[in-house]
Amino acid sequence: MITRSFIHHILYLLGMIALAISIPLSHFAMGLTSFILILNAIAEWNWKERWERICNNKSGLVLAALFLFCCIGLIKTEDWGTASHNLLAKLPILLAPLLVVSSKPFSYKEFRWIQWCFIGSTLFCCIFSFCFWLTHTIQDIREISVFIDHIRFSLCIVLSIVFCCHLMLQNKGKKVMSNAIYAGLVVLQIMYMLIAQTLTGIVILFVVGVMFGLYLLFSMAKNRVRMIILCSIVGLAIVGITYVGVITYQYFHCQDTELTDRQTALGNDYTFDANSIVENGHRLYDYVCVSELEAAWVQRSDTGYTPVIEQTLIRYLNSKGMRKDAAAVNALSDVDVANIERKIANVDYTRRFGLHRALYQTYFSYSIYKKYGNIEQSSLYQRFELWNASWNVIRNNWLLGVGIGDYKAELDKQLERQGSSIAHKHNRGSHNQFLTFWLMGGLLLVLCFIFVLVYPFWRLKNRITFLYVAYFVIMVLSMFTEDTIESQPGRLLFAVFMPLLLYANVRGEED
Repeated sequence: MITRSFIHHILYLLGMIALAISIPLSHFAMGLTSFILILNAIAEWNWKERWERICNNKSGLVLAALFLFCCIGLIKTEDWGTASHNLLAKLPILLAPLLVVSSKPFSYKEFRWIQWCFIGSTLFCCIFSFCFWLTHTIQDIREISVFIDHIRFSLCIVLSIVFCCHLMLQNKGKKVMSNAIYAGLVVLQIMYMLIAQTLTGIVILFVVGVMFGLYLLFSMAKNRVRMIILCSIVGLAIVGITYVGVITYQYFHCQDTELTDRQTALGNDYTFDANSIVENGHRLYDYVCVSELEAAWVQRSDTGYTPVIEQTLIRYLNSKGMRKDAAAVNALSDVDVANIERKIANVDYTRRFGLHRALYQTYFSYSIYKKYGNIEQSSLYQRFELWNASWNVIRNNWLLGVGIGDYKAELDKQLERQGSSIAHKHNRGSHNQFLTFWLMGGLLLVLCFIFVLVYPFWRLKNRITFLYVAYFVIMVLSMFTEDTIESQPGRLLFAVFMPLLLYANVRGEED
């Protein structure tokens, strides 16, 4: 018999499936499905039953209490307009845990549908972004993440990979075809990660991958299987370290041991800089003839010879191991010229696979910072600057912070006081969720946040699965380099999946 409660439960399931699809795909759909889920809960009108479930699962109140803890940031705030906007944006942190805990828990089959739909949505976004990359001119690889920002999307990919691995484990080797499909999906998503080269996501994926390998190692009963897994982990670690080591050596090891020719083929003098930074194994400002570069460039391109083009041209030629003269410019292909016109300064930035692009950009930023103290080229060093400025603000406001509506403005002022080169970039935030909460509400809010994070491990030990641990690691690691909860996708990943992974039947046990 179809009851009213059954209908609302199905609507709740469909709403959660829609929300899982929306997180990697659409900001608008995230908001719409969240609203529909709340309406369905209100329309069900079973407040007594929901309250009983909450009382039996008080951890839902603890998770939801993070929103109330954020209200500590109102104590010192002066910008009430920004503060109210910030709190309204955080409403999912209050409502999602209460909705999940007060609703009938999902069965294993229902939870699998949520997993499948999240995996499918993430895979669709990967394929669409890959096609966008192939058919559009991309200057910044982050542009290929066309639905949500690239870092939150990388978190979705890592979580999707974890879901695939979890489903393979649940099959226990009995469904060979299903496991092969899941393994293929994992490979496809890892390939996209390597193309997008979001270092945050790659690092988190590596950490979770090591954890997964160790989990398999200690959960397997057969010694032979354990040995295979251990050898695989060690082998992959050796290959990875060697690969990164070779790339690093190729970048920093200077191949220009001796300076030979002092003049170009046209008889003009080269300039040399023995203290020049090394990029792609060559000193950047050795064998440079600016007059020839300008004359040759205007013949190859309609783009004017600006200072930006000059620097891009020098770096591009250097990355190909060529001298910086007319002969080198004339030897460039039309594709090379187009790359330089698009401000692509290194031929390795055009690589479709591998870590060269991400690592070389990081290495160049490091070299520029070390020699000139310039952080404009590096998002990593800009984060260091933001963390330093955040800490300087915190030291004078360590107990209650500076207010949930004022923390970005205070951070901007601190950057200006420090004479930072990124002071002109306003409303950046601290790019660290713990520092952000400390700025908002002081040490008290940070301690409350940590309490919310660790509470399930303390009170819900029987509900902690490897799937939850992997999800927890993904979210917490991201919070060290990003304001994860300050964005809509990050908020919903946190507010929805944390209670869902604790209270749904994720093990396939009898309901």
